[in-house]
Amino acid sequence: MEETIDPVLRCDSCQELLQLETLHKVGGCSKCGNRRVRNVLVLSVDEEAKVREWGFSEFLERFEATADA
Repeated sequence: MEETIDPVLRCDSCQELLQLETLHKVGGCSKCGNRRVRNVLVLSVDEEAKVREWGFSEFLERFEATADA
C-alpha cells in the first residue's frame, strides 16, 4: 500500500499550518523554527480559507463539517 504524505501539516510547537513544500525548503516551521510537525486533524474557518488559498482543495475534501454540540 502506498503511503500518502499530507501537503499541509501543523507545527507541534506553535500550531501554525505549514505547507510540506515549505517545510522541506526551510527545514522547520517558518514561524518558530521547530522541526516537529503533526498531521492536521481539525481546521478553523480561517485555516480552511488559508488552505484553499494555497490551492489544496483535494486535501480539504478529507474534512467534513460537523454540527456544534
